[in-house]
Amino acid sequence: MAVDRPTLHESWYRVAQLRPRLRSLVQSYRQHYRDAVWQVLRDPGSNKFYRLDEHNYTLVGLLDGRRSVDEVWQIVNDQLGHDAPTQGEVIQLLGQLYTNNLLEADLPPDVEGMFDRYRKRKQREVTGYLTNILFARIPLYDPDRMLGRWVGVFGWVFSPIGVALWCVFMGYGLFTLLGSGKLDLLIAQTLGDPAAAVEGVLAPGNLWLLYAAMVLTKLLHEMGHGICCKYFGKRRHSGGEVHAFGVMMLAFMPIPYVDASSSWALRSKWQRAFVAAAGMYVELAVAAVAAVVWVNTSPGSTTHQLAFNVIFIASVTTLLFNANPLIRFDGYYILSDLIEMPNLAQRSKDYLYYLTKKYAYKVRRPRDPARAPGERPVLLLYGIASFFYRIFITVTIIWFVADKLFFIGALMAVAAVVGFVFVPAGKFIRYLFTHGELVRTRGRSIGLSALALLALVALVGGVPLPEWKTAQAVVEPARQADIYARTEGRVVRVVPTGSRIDAAGTVLVQGENAELAMQRDRVLSQLRLARALYTQRLAEGESAAARAVNEQIDALQAQLERIEERQRGLAVEAPFAGAWSGGQADSITGRYVNRGEALGRIVSDRDLFVRVLADQAVGPRLRRELEVGDPVRLRVRGEPGVEVVGTIESFGESGRRQLPNATATVAGGGTLEVDPDNPESGRAAQAYFEVRVALPDDAAQVLRPGQALSARFTLPDAPVAEQAYRVIRQLIQRRFN
Repeated sequence: MAVDRPTLHESWYRVAQLRPRLRSLVQSYRQHYRDAVWQVLRDPGSNKFYRLDEHNYTLVGLLDGRRSVDEVWQIVNDQLGHDAPTQGEVIQLLGQLYTNNLLEADLPPDVEGMFDRYRKRKQREVTGYLTNILFARIPLYDPDRMLGRWVGVFGWVFSPIGVALWCVFMGYGLFTLLGSGKLDLLIAQTLGDPAAAVEGVLAPGNLWLLYAAMVLTKLLHEMGHGICCKYFGKRRHSGGEVHAFGVMMLAFMPIPYVDASSSWALRSKWQRAFVAAAGMYVELAVAAVAAVVWVNTSPGSTTHQLAFNVIFIASVTTLLFNANPLIRFDGYYILSDLIEMPNLAQRSKDYLYYLTKKYAYKVRRPRDPARAPGERPVLLLYGIASFFYRIFITVTIIWFVADKLFFIGALMAVAAVVGFVFVPAGKFIRYLFTHGELVRTRGRSIGLSALALLALVALVGGVPLPEWKTAQAVVEPARQADIYARTEGRVVRVVPTGSRIDAAGTVLVQGENAELAMQRDRVLSQLRLARALYTQRLAEGESAAARAVNEQIDALQAQLERIEERQRGLAVEAPFAGAWSGGQADSITGRYVNRGEALGRIVSDRDLFVRVLADQAVGPRLRRELEVGDPVRLRVRGEPGVEVVGTIESFGESGRRQLPNATATVAGGGTLEVDPDNPESGRAAQAYFEVRVALPDDAAQVLRPGQALSARFTLPDAPVAEQAYRVIRQLIQRRFN
């Protein structure tokens, strides 16, 4: 016998003379898993199943109530040799069969105490039903007879002909949806786009229709499981019983369920997988019908809205949740059957425990749940992925409930912390100090566990780690000027918009005014005449008359200067070098413009700075923990390869709400929301903090005014616990006020 499977066991004398046998009602089904023969035992009273390999089943088959356990073990050793189960494995097998109500035996008190640890598994199942507040199941009705009648009517849906018709049906629904041109609208409504009318999934007026659609589709979903199970069970004359129909409280929302676990008795893994997929199979067919109805009904009607909700429930939620194998819904059982690894979730958890016991605690002969080398990487990856996904889905559901009913969500959060942290911690401590398999390595196990806990606490709460915060930013010119017409006139030439103006004084817009030209010619004629008259009066010695004419000359000269100044105003010049944005100037050539009319804007594209708009979660920390001159990493939004390092130049006043431009808003690609009460005001819904960032001299080569940036600030190092606490606190304060 192998070293890690000792043949003898110190408690064998307790069970050696027992004469147990399988209960007469126990049913047995032969199956193949990974090229090995297994026997599935079923207790029809509880509809529970237990799986035995060929060697253990050989031993169980010899238990007839007349032979003793020791006699049966000796026979099995003679037949199987090294493949026979050891005494310890026999004791474990008998305890599990007895606990699962599959074995009849008169047990003395000491043996009942030895099997007590297996009975605790039943207690854990009951406790799980009571404590699993997110997915609690309440059985109500035995639908087996009813489904037995319906299977003759609807069972053909799961036949090859039914599958072929299902494919045609799905194709027709998809073709109808694509041909209508409404697919983009459906996606926008499904994702909750505010612009998608009133049909958003979470629109207040849609909630009751959403729940009605959920009950309808989930009822058909569960009936699909039940009828498919009955259909294959009837064909193979094995399994197929469905004895439980009830309500599952999914995050306090009651939805129907059926127990189709008798499909485990089916020999074909493809049939077992089809039973697990039957609910989604039916739901997707319902979604195809709903798509045709949605396309052909008028928006706003109840039928149209109900069809939309059915599409959402029967397609999106089915694929995101039911098809996900990381939680114990349909996708999990499909995966388990197809890869031929029953009880995948528990075995993956046990494999993680096995690795810890073997390599960390150095337990002698820990039980390896992997029955083949190829199963080990699957168990390892699945155990880790499912653990983190359970945490994610639990937090998501609690967050959703708290958003609607804060008090209930808070209670769920407390229960989740107790279930995920305190209960496992209590069990782990009890295991360390009391479990028998740690007798020889208890000191090492406790020491390593304490060391690992201290290292985790030190890493999370004591080791400072880098921390970054990001905020949106906008590139702005240090100088910019709006260009206006200085004199009314007809435009004859305009510099094309987008042109680079290299020097101040460059003419941007050239105009002409014929009336001004005529006025200038008339004033010039009057001025020449007045000067000639002034010369004549001086020659005639009429000093008084000469002075009067001189005053007239001065008035005409001033009038001429005003006219010429207005004429010079027809040539609009650039006040400084920069980029010319003509605005409407491209379309005004040949048109008459009035004085003061806007012609465009010139922006200094070589002298730039960055304006950072930080929300209330980031802004106060920037002012408190950073200083002028600290570096800021800037990246162009949508172009991650472009990065510029600037420095903090100044902190603006806090509590500003007037937005500098539309780039900072959600509609413009930013993160700041516009005041919903007055969306045209250009004011933010919440106050923000402004930081001015100076750019290096060569920044103008890669940045341009108006560009949206992401600014990353390096904050002082802080432990992970402090960073997480701050993020969670801000998130709760922002979400729940």
